[in-house]
Amino acid sequence: MTGSLPMEDALVVARLFAVLALASWAARPLALRLVPGGSGWIAALVLAYIVMGWVPWALAALHIVPFGIASLAGLAALIGARLWLGAAPSDNRSALTVAVGFGALFWLGLAQRMGHADLSGLEKFTDMAFLAAAMRTDYMPPPDAWYAGEAINYYYVGQAMAAAWGNILGTTADRAYQIAMASIFALTGVSVWKLTVSLAQPAGPRLARGLGALAALLVLYGGNFHSALYTLFRGLVPATNPAFYFPDSTRFVGFDPLVEDKGFTEFPAYAFSVGDLHAHVSATPVFFLGLMILLAFLARGLKGQSPDLVQAAGFGWVLGLCAAINSWDVAILGLLALFAILAAALFDRKPTRARLDALGVACVVVAATGFLAAAPFLGHFEPFANGIEAAPNHTPLWQLLVLYGHGLLPLMLFGVVVWKRPDARDHWPIGLLFAGAVALFFIPEVVIVRDIYGLEYARANTMFKLSFRAQPLLIIAAVATLGLAVRFGRLGMIAAGLAALPVVSILAYMPHIFVWPSTIRSLDGLGFLGEERALVLAAGRLPLDPGQSFVEASGNAFGDTARVSAMTGQPTVIGWAAHEWLWRNNGDAPNRRAQRVETFYTTDDQALRCTLVRRYGVRYVILGQIERSHYEALNEAGLTALGPAVFSDAGGQILQVDPARCP
Repeated sequence: MTGSLPMEDALVVARLFAVLALASWAARPLALRLVPGGSGWIAALVLAYIVMGWVPWALAALHIVPFGIASLAGLAALIGARLWLGAAPSDNRSALTVAVGFGALFWLGLAQRMGHADLSGLEKFTDMAFLAAAMRTDYMPPPDAWYAGEAINYYYVGQAMAAAWGNILGTTADRAYQIAMASIFALTGVSVWKLTVSLAQPAGPRLARGLGALAALLVLYGGNFHSALYTLFRGLVPATNPAFYFPDSTRFVGFDPLVEDKGFTEFPAYAFSVGDLHAHVSATPVFFLGLMILLAFLARGLKGQSPDLVQAAGFGWVLGLCAAINSWDVAILGLLALFAILAAALFDRKPTRARLDALGVACVVVAATGFLAAAPFLGHFEPFANGIEAAPNHTPLWQLLVLYGHGLLPLMLFGVVVWKRPDARDHWPIGLLFAGAVALFFIPEVVIVRDIYGLEYARANTMFKLSFRAQPLLIIAAVATLGLAVRFGRLGMIAAGLAALPVVSILAYMPHIFVWPSTIRSLDGLGFLGEERALVLAAGRLPLDPGQSFVEASGNAFGDTARVSAMTGQPTVIGWAAHEWLWRNNGDAPNRRAQRVETFYTTDDQALRCTLVRRYGVRYVILGQIERSHYEALNEAGLTALGPAVFSDAGGQILQVDPARCP
């Protein structure tokens, strides 16, 4: 039931726990300054994980220290902060509790990942390409493994932070990926627990801790209301799909029933199940740290206190990280900050001018710190969004209720609680989360961020990124509201029980995604390569000078091509052309490269083949099973004429181009 790891992998996990423990100890004084209250260990753990990954990236992005050499620079920075702020009060019991909780959640998160261990499918090739390329490079941004000769032009910093942890732990890119997913799962769980406990304190510490555990369970394993209605009551709903499949709860708008306006409504439990280390997932610990700081700021405001400039700097730093990891979180946290400022302003006793002066200074600190944190990324990044425009379509109200109806009764209950006790300032942070969640649900009904996709999927990405953050906000607020209601005696307990039913019902999703830890047998994610495994690993060991590249099969997104570059980080002429089209907002150049690669593998014209070799600095040619199946007209004689094989087995060959044969 518990699973196990071979010694080599177990030592990697042990090193992770040891380094995190030391880094959390060093981060705790700063964490208590940013997020006062409680023991500070959870905020310290989240802060430590982020800083240990971010500082090496920042030093490499500024070309101060090579990425690999800077591995432990984050620990040095945290120790420096501890020396500056002084030691925090000892609380060994809380430290042990948090360590055990994180360890248990890490193991459960590892089970979610290793239950479907292969690093293939959906966006895993993309994420691995970023991570592996980062582990190979000295300075940021890394070379684009899917677009030889150019740097990555996408939100790669979350994967680079995972790569920094890979360097710290001395492991391979594929294992660093698995470690990152399990770590983010655990950090999400402890963050949700802490946020819920802090909001539910009026219910008493014991009940608050229980509600925190419930909220963490719902976020990590629960779906949305669709997951309950379309499983528990499937015979009563207008389902057009023959049976429930776990992605259905994320592909409901526009898919069931099928219409020409499609939206994605993802949430953390789905993301951890499919295992993509994409931008919105890798940014999750940063988002929750920002939320903790924001609620601490609001708590000061509700007491009539001026903003703390250290908190302002910390929040600005978080926004800067979000700009480099997942820019949607800048807008989301910015919206929540606006709500927090409005709420705090209602209770600030200072004269209007003094209030505005203090707030203005804090805003300047936030903006300046955010800019400084984001600058190393933004200096090399070309935005590819095509602007903001009015939503071309709207979701029927009944579908919104199907997706988000589990929060309706808790929201109504919260309104009753506020009506009964309108002077209770403890309600406002919960109201902030409710307001944020509702706003995020409805924004795609009003405006969208335009991208390369056509009208049918115009709202999909905006809805996807906003709903992914809105669902945890709704769950935390809903569960915390239950704690407020029980203080009203028997009637309050009955109301809380009724409001809890739809919230808890979303755990109907859990049987469809839960993986028992007994599935854990290793950290290996390359089993899907089959006979090509040795070929891919050999390609990763081959030397490439600056400007040189591989060439391998290029094909449709989410397929099996571009696997060598994805798993090794070695640059290929072109990976998935559609992705490069999105990242560079230019479809012509990537598609032209893909056409040239197909010509390279199939043409009888050796001079034309050599033209591509010279144009893209091709040093090695991959001739594996994927190339043979992808290009039916593959000209093996023409390819092998380019040079000798430096690797050959049942999975295929790697040919080294002889410059003399392409003068």
